[in-house]
Parts: sequence; C-alpha cells; structure tokens
Amino acid sequence: MKAQKYFLVLLSIFLSLFLIVGAVSTASAKYPRKPIMWLVPWGPENESVTMGRIISEEMAKILGQKITVNAMPGGSGAKALKHVLSKRADGYLLIDAWVAPLIFVVLNRPDIGYTHKDFEPIGHISFMPFTLVVRKDSPWKTLEEFVKYARANPGLKYNATGAVSVPHAVMATFLKKAGIKARGVPYPGLAGGIKDLLGGSLEFSIGNFWVKKVYGEQTRTLCVFLDERHPWEPDIPTAKELGYDPGFGDAGMGWDSLAVKKGTPKDIVEKLQAAFKQAVTSKKVIEKCKKLNFWLVYKNPQETFKLWEQSRIHLKAGVEALKEEAAQFK
Repeated sequence: MKAQKYFLVLLSIFLSLFLIVGAVSTASAKYPRKPIMWLVPWGPENESVTMGRIISEEMAKILGQKITVNAMPGGSGAKALKHVLSKRADGYLLIDAWVAPLIFVVLNRPDIGYTHKDFEPIGHISFMPFTLVVRKDSPWKTLEEFVKYARANPGLKYNATGAVSVPHAVMATFLKKAGIKARGVPYPGLAGGIKDLLGGSLEFSIGNFWVKKVYGEQTRTLCVFLDERHPWEPDIPTAKELGYDPGFGDAGMGWDSLAVKKGTPKDIVEKLQAAFKQAVTSKKVIEKCKKLNFWLVYKNPQETFKLWEQSRIHLKAGVEALKEEAAQFK
C-alpha cells in the first residue's frame, strides 16, 4: 500500500513537471505574444532613446510585435539594469546595456548587486569613439605639440564630463601614459564643458564626433582614441599611431549592447538575436543612426560577451588612473 502511494506521489510530481515544461515550451514557441519593452538607462532626451526606436521599429517588423522604448535614468544607469533583474526572464524586457552601468559602475561600486554575467547578450549595437579636443585658436596644431607643452606645464584643466565616468577614465589613462599631469573638471555632460572650453576656462576636453560636427569651426580635434582611423573622419589621426596609445582598444569607447536577463529561455534568446542582427545590419537603420552620430557595429553574442570581459579588464586600469589623477595635486 505504501509502495502504491509512493508511486502515485512520484507520478503526480512527474506529470506536474511535464505540464510546466510543456507550458514553457508553448510560451516560447508563441513568443512574442505581447509587446516588448526596450529599456534605456538614460533620460528621455538622450539620443540613445531615438537610436533604440530606430532599431526596435525594424525588429518589431521581424518579430511581429510592437517594441516600446522607455527611458529609466538613475544611478549612472544602474537603476535600469537592476529593474531588469527584478523582473521575469521571459524576453519581454530588453536592456540597452551601456558600458557605464554594465561595466564601469560595477568596478567603482562592487557592492551594487549585479555584474555583466547576470545578463545574456543579444548583440552589440554601437561605438562612440572619444577624441581629444582643443580650441581652434590654441597654440597646439598637433598632438605632439600639445603633449610637449602639457608635460612642461602641469595643471592644465580639461572637461572630464563626469567626475567618475568612462570618458574621464579614458582621458586620465591617456594622460598618465603620456606623462601629463592635468586637472579633470567634472560636468553633468559633455556640452557644458565644451562651452567652458570655448570660453577659455579650460585648456582641452574629451570629445567625440558630435563635438566636431557642432563646434568644428571653433575647435580642433587632435586625435581619436581608436586603434585605427575612423571611416567617418579619416583625417583625424589616432593616439596610437602617434605613439600615445591608452591601450583600451574597443573598450575605451562609449559602447552599448542589447541584452536580456540571464535565464531567459534559449529559443526566445535566439529569436531576439536573429531579429536584432537583421535590424542592426540593415542599411536603412545604419544610415538613420549615422545622422545621430551613432556608429553601428554589429557583434554576435559571443563577440559581445568577449567585449564585456575585455572592457572590465581595461577599465579597471582606468579606475586606477582616476585615483592617481585625483591624488596628484593634493
């Protein structure tokens, strides 16, 4: 009698598990059955929201469901990533995972409660290369002239964007390797610091191609922090070719990837990956994003995760460079 009862209990458990697995498989097969949300970790005015809409509109056509792009600023982007991890891993919440909240914030705040390993990459979206910018009327026509002067005159002030940010870490690393002692001045964003550069209270600034596009007549771009010259701006030399390589490679840029919470069913992840690849490599999408100065570069999920790992290693050196910069004038 006991054996029969034990058998019935086991049969009941087996049937329950079978039904659960069957229900999950059915849900995955019908995915997506409802609208999907694409979450951006910045404010609604940020251009990455527009970029997300451009890509997601193309993905929606492929998947046959609407994709809504929402902004969730806070905690240097960490608020949005934490929100994703608090929800079900069902493929209905995508995160636009920028390097700052995914990698850099974690390096500075190890107790934040997540790492990049808590997310599954759908694919890489874009790169935003950083540049070194001076005023047009400055005495430095080349990077070599600037480095020579800055070495001999410690204490030059520059726009570092955030007090502890990816572009600040890249610039601090470059300055350290070039033997330059300079003062990074924090700003809420790039634009405010550029205005002070033009006003004369700063000697140089971290920049990007947006600065050249908007302030090109008033500024001079001395170099770009890339391994090779950028196809959009082939006349701008790289710091590497001039002998001042920060050593970051792709990790030393503003970049973002599309991701979901780890544990999302494999077949759902694969559907998203296929739709994303088709959308982000579309010529129409690439041209639309180029107008926003977003350089779309698709990387598959394996390459994307490798970039995450490399960025964690390289930006750790950037964190140390920031600490040294803060201490050098005390």
